[in-house]
Amino acid sequence: IETLADRSFFALFISSIASAVATGLTAALTFIMLTYFWAFSSEQVFYWTLLVIISALMGLLIAPWASKRWGKKGAALRLGVLAFTVQPLPVLCRLLGWMPENGDPLLFPILATVNTIDLGLIIAMQAIFFSMLADLVEHSEVKTGRRNEGVFFSALTFIRKTNQGIGAFFAGLILQAVAFPEGASPADVPSESVLQLGALLVPFQWLLWGVMLVALAYYRLDRAQHQSNLTAIQSRDGRPI
Repeated sequence: IETLADRSFFALFISSIASAVATGLTAALTFIMLTYFWAFSSEQVFYWTLLVIISALMGLLIAPWASKRWGKKGAALRLGVLAFTVQPLPVLCRLLGWMPENGDPLLFPILATVNTIDLGLIIAMQAIFFSMLADLVEHSEVKTGRRNEGVFFSALTFIRKTNQGIGAFFAGLILQAVAFPEGASPADVPSESVLQLGALLVPFQWLLWGVMLVALAYYRLDRAQHQSNLTAIQSRDGRPI
């Protein structure tokens, strides 16, 4: 209880809940949005998925650079605000009539480029997020005298798995609310249902990501305090960290 009651851990805990619900919601609706909202072909969906490799490489490069420049909390917040503001924008622009029509040769390159960059930012932020959690292990050890990395990581892993399922459940509710037909071909789905799906998805995503970032702002462990924790542990135990 003493370990989990840490204020910074509680901030990450709440942030992780909102993130997991948003991730589950987005993942459950991604294929539907690609197929019905944007009318992509199966080949385009394949290339869309393949671009995740580039996003992952971007994330690996961005995370250490951003952490060094702004510190872990500052980097996570900046990357999160940018990534999660941009993520729903293509859908919002379509609803406002500012995107090329489905089938336009410019549509897929525009969306694929935006998604690849945005996903790279999200991957970088998530890497920093788990690094922030790792820093709490030493912080907790200084306060309690116990090293409880298993408690921290298992608690967040459990909550993420559970709440991703909740996000998928919300996705089902949204599909029911817009009367989205099950198993229908893209041509058979009413355009009203498709547009309503996008109109509901955008505010839900922004709400959940907003809660995540607000909670993350209450994380208190900075670079100087973390270094102080490492020094204290090394001085006490005579072992390098």
